[in-house]
Amino acid sequence: MKLQQVRAFCAVVDHDMSVSRAARALHTTQSAVSKQIGQLEDGLGVALLIRAKSRILGLTDVGRQVLQCMRGILAATEDISLIVADHRREAGGRLAIATTHTHARYALQDIVPGFTRRHPGVGLHLVQATPSEIADLVATGEVDLGLSTAPQILPPSLATIPCYKLKHVLIGERGHPVFETSPLTLEAIARHPLITYSEQHAIGRRVNEAFAAAGLSPKIAMRGTDVEIMKSYAATGVGLAVIPLIAYSRTRDRKLDARPVDHLFPTSIVYALARRGAYWPRHLYEFVGKLAPNLTPAAIEEALLSTEPPA
Repeated sequence: MKLQQVRAFCAVVDHDMSVSRAARALHTTQSAVSKQIGQLEDGLGVALLIRAKSRILGLTDVGRQVLQCMRGILAATEDISLIVADHRREAGGRLAIATTHTHARYALQDIVPGFTRRHPGVGLHLVQATPSEIADLVATGEVDLGLSTAPQILPPSLATIPCYKLKHVLIGERGHPVFETSPLTLEAIARHPLITYSEQHAIGRRVNEAFAAAGLSPKIAMRGTDVEIMKSYAATGVGLAVIPLIAYSRTRDRKLDARPVDHLFPTSIVYALARRGAYWPRHLYEFVGKLAPNLTPAAIEEALLSTEPPA
């Protein structure tokens, strides 16, 4: 079994069983990818892919079982490269981070420019996903780090490093009567249609739990995952929305009114998700330290060893 064969197999899976797309991603030919996978299957003595004529339909049972091991091999190979580069004091390679739209747009925009200037040899890749997808991407080694609120299900191979808290605001179209309410209560909000996050997002779960605990069932006008879309529809009067404070700007969002609601909905903690046992180059410690200045390398290492579940 060779690394090129493992890369070819994982690339085909990652590109929806398309050999042509996998070949483009690997900068090689379709015939080379097919040959590598064929040699891998011959060497193992089992079929990993379900085929029909010239098409690949999916993974066999064995293929599904070995996929995570194959990803682990590639992740370990990347770790070896990082260790060697770090030893030579050469910051290089790839830093892949999976995060939600909100954090990519608002939390990272002040960090990324300086990081890329300091480390021109590091290729920074941002992957947008939901919290559950982010956990899977980190666990399989497809990305080096995740940044999100805690997913509903956390793979045991992952550690959570608390970075910062998300405060929330209620937004709605300018002049909406709810913003004249004092004090602002759950009952007052529940009288109006809501635009809310899906249950995959911690904010969506916390909002739903708060209303349920109060015995309220507000009308859900719309569910979404993209805060920009939620703001856009809130501005047109479709409904009220609870969003992270970092995503709201009084000067930028002139069509919206807003009120703080942390007295109604608990704050959410944003975590860096990382594989336990993975090697951390110096530039990764630096990146996380910029996200949360209180996180020293020692604090990060302590969090990586902790088995405490996320809050």
